[in-house]
Order: sequence, then structure tokens, then C-alpha cells
Amino acid sequence: MTISSTTSMMTATRLIVLSSLLIAPAQSILQTATIDVLLPGVPTPITLLASQASFGSSLISYSNGHSSSSSSSSNSRPAGVGLIPSTPPSDDPYLCNESYGFTTYSSSSGNADGKSYNNAAILVPRGQCSFERKALSAQRLGASAIIIYGSLSSRYSLNVTNSTNEDGSSNNDAYTRDDYTIDDVKWPIDKQDYDCDNGQAFIPSDVFTNKLNFITSPGGYDDTNDDYLIGNSENNMCVKYAAADETFVSACESQRCLITGKNVTDGGSDGNIKYEACCAWDFAIWLYQDTTLTADEIKEVTIPAVYITMQQAMEFLDLMNGVSSNNDGGDDGNDYNNGDPIVLSMYARDRPSVNSSAIIIWALGVFVAWLASYLSSSDYRSYAKAIRMKSHLVARAGGVAAVAAATAAGGQGGENVERPPPSPSQSRERSTPATAASPPSESGERTIYRDDDEDAAEAVITNRNVQPQHYQEEESLELDASHAIFFIVLASTSLLVLFFFKIFNVVKIFYAFGCSGAFAQVVLYPLLTRVFRKLRWKSPMRPIECLSEENATRAALNGGCKGKILMCLYSFFGPITLLDVMANTIAYAVGGTWLYIAFTVLHPGSNVFYWIVQDVFGACMCITFLGTIKINAIRVAAILLTVAFFYDIFFVFVTPLLTKHGESIMVNVATSGGPPKADPSWCEKYPSSTECKGGEPLPMLFAIPRVGDYQGGASMLGLGDIVLPGLLLSFASRFDEAKRLMGLVSGGAGRVRNGAGGVSSNKSSWNICCGCGQGGYFGPVVVAYAVGLAMANAAVYIMQMGQPALLYLVPCCLGTFVFMARRNGELNDIWDNPRAIRAADALLFGG
Repeated sequence: MTISSTTSMMTATRLIVLSSLLIAPAQSILQTATIDVLLPGVPTPITLLASQASFGSSLISYSNGHSSSSSSSSNSRPAGVGLIPSTPPSDDPYLCNESYGFTTYSSSSGNADGKSYNNAAILVPRGQCSFERKALSAQRLGASAIIIYGSLSSRYSLNVTNSTNEDGSSNNDAYTRDDYTIDDVKWPIDKQDYDCDNGQAFIPSDVFTNKLNFITSPGGYDDTNDDYLIGNSENNMCVKYAAADETFVSACESQRCLITGKNVTDGGSDGNIKYEACCAWDFAIWLYQDTTLTADEIKEVTIPAVYITMQQAMEFLDLMNGVSSNNDGGDDGNDYNNGDPIVLSMYARDRPSVNSSAIIIWALGVFVAWLASYLSSSDYRSYAKAIRMKSHLVARAGGVAAVAAATAAGGQGGENVERPPPSPSQSRERSTPATAASPPSESGERTIYRDDDEDAAEAVITNRNVQPQHYQEEESLELDASHAIFFIVLASTSLLVLFFFKIFNVVKIFYAFGCSGAFAQVVLYPLLTRVFRKLRWKSPMRPIECLSEENATRAALNGGCKGKILMCLYSFFGPITLLDVMANTIAYAVGGTWLYIAFTVLHPGSNVFYWIVQDVFGACMCITFLGTIKINAIRVAAILLTVAFFYDIFFVFVTPLLTKHGESIMVNVATSGGPPKADPSWCEKYPSSTECKGGEPLPMLFAIPRVGDYQGGASMLGLGDIVLPGLLLSFASRFDEAKRLMGLVSGGAGRVRNGAGGVSSNKSSWNICCGCGQGGYFGPVVVAYAVGLAMANAAVYIMQMGQPALLYLVPCCLGTFVFMARRNGELNDIWDNPRAIRAADALLFGG
């Protein structure tokens, strides 16, 4: 593996540094409130979803509201609970007369109908004045809450002006004039209020003139227009006059249309004018604040306010009218349920009090870091296991004397422990975590051995050189100080290229194909090998005959295109078995499917297959990375992690001070260009538009969707926050295993005692389940990693912003390792290529 490819991998894995950050894709205005509508005599309420206002009081959560409302009197109920729905005064249907200056409301005056709004929630249509003005008027009338609902009228307004007298003086009649014309109408906005692609109609001019009115003061839109613009029958003009070869009912989800103000000539001889009408949008919106209110007026608004759509409002009003018509108060005895009214309660939707996905992602990160680091020292454990098996076989064959003789022989095998280790860049063949493969036998079959195979032990007895081999030869790279410096240069360059050129899809392609190979090597090879062994099926593990060295050489000597191709394949891949073909075919099929979803699904992170495969791929990549990249000195680890520490801090916290729009380069790249540029309401209507893209994290991370949270999102952990500290964890694991191995070779029991000697045979046993034990480094450093990662996650939720996880992981892990080494008197030894690792490598690989 070249230096550049190694540092490129490290760069890629560092792109996501926002540990356990909740990132939710831009989809729509979230309806964060619920309205429970309880009909008289019906035990189960009807629930509507609503969006909350940015002004007024907050709603109590659903679970807390139910517990408190059941145990509280009507005077002490939480805001929005146990209310009676009501409508505005008849002379002020939009509750805007106060804003026009027509009246001044209070709980005891200004109400033309004279009805009480005590403990009431007023349902008011949107339009003619601001949301907060409506809420202020509702509160002054004595209401306890306000529910604003969508309306077609809100999409129209008049260009109101005061009329002018002949002498040039102005009248104060802008909202009461009756001489406005069609030219004074402000029409709905294309794409924002309607979309003709969702349904279009052309209404004849005579029908338009006789039935529709858009110039009624003060708002322009006459509410009688609704009778001709809503519904799925031909009473709806858009259904009756739908464009050719188009069915408005099936095309328009809202079943409502807006006159756009555009007209066309039908092309006939009479030149009739037709008015365009298109399908209206009907989505939730934010109830934003009114910036024209005074500070005192803003403080005065304390009742909760929510918004429901036109369709929801129609159903709600139908329920109210149905109950009201049956409760006429007459003496016929037919009042519905003794005249009891509808009761509604408004709550904030519940969210989990504990983010379980953050806990899962933390546990997953710690587990993968432990597993990858533990497996990186498997070659030492395999050799030590063979030595133990040797002792067992000798004891079984020759008793105590034979054991002593074998131990003496083992001691002679350790005489070479001071030989210099191989060159750091030397290619080494390593064993897989679970199995080791022998070279092909004379019959061409490649036999797969278990780690405890007695042949390995016999090889040690006869002092044969035992070199466990991979299924495929892999190179390993030992990092030094120059690599750490080169890493920061290449990582910074890669990050800046992604930031300026936005080639995020290239990263997805590299991830899919790179991780597919790791998935085949780490998961599918061992799995299929075990299956074939159980089935006693040996042929899949034999090289394919046509691709054997003999056949490839013969075909090449015979000449021709076929011979060149076979020789090229053999030279590049070596002997290919059916096992190789099956494992790689499955792996790359899974990777290809994952990549297809990444490119075709709008928000792939919500796809179960996508995020599960992404997490499995990430774990395999971490295991492969730490099995290939090695650090054999604490000095190199200190330099690399310190450089990465400041690299993280600079690109997360400093770059916002340097970029044009105050963007963090790391956050921008990690989220594929940053959050969507468009308004959320636009993204709900047009989620695939360019302005709505972005915010999707690059796939080099673990992701666990939030459980039971209606807001969606996921907890995430970047692979870089595993592999970079994992290099230190791997070093600790290999250092502990090297000391155990050399203790066995020297005639001990293979147990670790930290200190100048490094090995003792009389200390407590090693717990292989957790990879740690008394005197070892690996276990404490893993615990330090877990603590550091937990601190990073906690910082995200406390500060409500992304955190560079290495800010917490580097001091915890590196500090723990250095402190323990100094306490045990081994810091000088491990600072630069420890003796135990040099001796173990010399024993296993020669040199």
C-alpha cells in the first residue's frame, strides 16, 4: 500500500467528525403539535396534527398533559387543554378588525355577537392580517387558544389605497372602498401557492365574471368563491373545466384551485377569454412573528397558537357544525348527548426523553474500535496458541520430561528474539482473525486450517517456521513521523477539494467499492469457508482449473488473446477459487445495490437496507484498516493524534471565521454541502429541487436512526473517530500480545506484568473475552476510548452543536497510555519501537 493511498483513506475517514450529531433531512414543516378532538359520547378522540407558532405560550407534552389534566381542576389546567372550539365574531370572520382599526377588543367589549370566549379555542381562517395579530385579538376576546387554518382567501389581497377627493385630499377608506377593480388584485404566486402541473383548468370569462368575486373589501376575496373552487364534484370549476386529457380530481391532491390571474384566448372565432386556474398547495406552515407589533403587544400574546391545513379545517368544521345542528337547544329532546359540546386539547407531540440511538451508536463505536484493534494482533495470538498446543501435545505424548524438553526447544527458538525486525515498509503476510490458509497442496486444493489445528503445533515442535497466511496476500504499512505530517497535508487538500468542487458522489462511489472488498474479506470469506467445511465441500476452495498457474502459463506459451488474458488475470489475482468468486460477487452486489439507493432515493438514510449495509461496511473497513496500517511506537501515535487533534479543531471551529459565509468547512463537507438553501415549505413541495439538496451526510460513518422520534434524524459517528484512536488501541493490543508471546517462548505462561522486563509468568490470567487483564495496556485504553467518546456525545447535546470527537478522544486515550507507561517504567521502551514487538516480529516473520 502506498503512502498516498493510506493517507487518502485516513483523510476520507476524518470527513465526518460530528460525533452522534442529529441530522434530519429537509423535508417539510414539522407538525409538532397534536389536537385531540373529543366528540360528545365518544370515548376515543380524533387526533389532528398541527404546527406550532413561534409566539405565544408553549404547549405541554402529550404524556404530561394527560397526566396533569386528569388530576387538575378546570382553573389549573395546562394551556391548551380541555377547551371548547368556537368561531370568531360574525362581523370579523378573519379576526382582523383590530388591525384595521375598526374596533378594540376586550373580554367584555367589542364583541358584536356578545358571546363569551372563556376557556375557548377560536378557529380562524388565515389571511388579511398577520398570525400574531389574530392571536392578540383572540386573547383580548378572552380565548385560551387560537387555531389558524389555511384558506384560499389568504392567497389573495388588494392593493389597498385611500381614495382621493377632487381637491386632492385623501380619505381614510382604504379598507372600506367599494370601487376596487380586477387590476387592484394581488394574485397568488406560481409554485409558492399553486402548481399547474398538479392540475389545471381554464374557466370561461362569463362564468368567472358571474360567479367569482376578488374585489370585496377589505381582503378582496369573497368567501362565496369557495363554493366554486373546492371539492371533487363539478361544482368545483376546476373539475368542470379541467384542461384537455387531464383529470383534476386525480391530479390535485388538495382538491382546491386558485385563479392565477392569467388569461388566455381560446383561439375560436369569437376570441373568448378564459381564466387559468391551478391546483392549490395545502401544507403546514410556520406561524411566524409579526415584526410590526410593539414590544408591549408582543409580550401581551401568551395564548398558544397552532396551524392546521385547509383539509383538516374542513373536517373539523364539519364536526362542529354536525354537533351544533343536533344541539339546537329545543324541547324536542333530540339534543345530541344532552347538548354536551366538543372538547379539544392541544399538546406538543412527545419525543423520547432518552435518545437510545445515541447510546447504541456509542456502544457500536466502542465495540468496533475494540474488535478491530483486538483482531489486529491475531497473528501473535495464533502463534502463541500453536505454542500452547505444542506443549499440550508433548505433554500428552511424553509426560513431564517431554514437556521440559519441548520447553527447552522453545527456549532455543527464542534465541533469535534480538534479531532486527523487518523493514517497516516490508510486505508481510498476515493471518485472518479466525483461520489461516496453507499453500495449495500437490492436488491443487487449498486447505483451510483452524487456528488450533494440530499441524501448526507440530510445526512449532519441529522448529519449522510457522507463518500464518491470509487468503490473499496483503500489504501492511508501518507509519512513522513523516506519514503523520504528510497526512495533515493530504487531508487538508482533500477536504478543500471537496469543499470547493462539491464532488461528493465520487466519495460515495469510492466508499461503495472499497467497503465491498473489505466486506468480502472480513465477513464473507470466513462465513463461506465455515459453511463449505460443514458441508465437507472442498471444490470451492480449489483454484479454478482454467486460471491455475499451469494452465495460464500453457495458454500464454501457445499465444493468442486468450493466453494473454489468462496470464494477465493470474498475474494480477493469483490462483482464483470459487470461494473468491462467490464472496466477491455477493459483496459487490450488495455494494452496488447500496450505491443505487444512494443515487436514486431522495433521503437514503431512512432506508433500512441502506443504513444497515452502511454500518456493516464501515465496521469491515475499520477492521481492514487497522489490520493493514500499524503504529509501532508511541512517539508516532503522539505525533499523528496531536496533528489530527488540531486539524479537527481548525476545520470545525476556526474555518467559520475565514470563509465567506461563515461556514465550517468540515461541517459543510460532512453534510454534502451543508443544509438545503431553500425554505422548508418549498422543499416540501419540491423535495428533488437543487436548492433542497444537501444536508445528507457523507457515508463514511455509522448511522442509527432515532427510535420513536417523529422528527426523524439519526445519531452518527464518523469512521475517523474510530480508526485514528484505533491505531493507538491496536498498538496497545499488539504490545500486550507481543509480551505474552515472548513470555511463552521464554518458557513462561504468557501472562503480562508491566515493568522494565515486560513479561512475567506468575501474574493473574488474561481474560481473552475482553482483551484486557491485570498489567496490560489494551483494556484501560479501550475504557479511556469509551469515556472520551461518551464525553464527545454529551458535549453535542449540552452545547447543541457538532463537536470534533478527537478533542475528547486524544487526551483520554493517549493520556491514559502515556500515564500507565510512565508509571510502569516502560515509557522509554514503547516511545520508539518496543523490544517486545521487535522480538515478536522477528520470531514470526524473520529478519
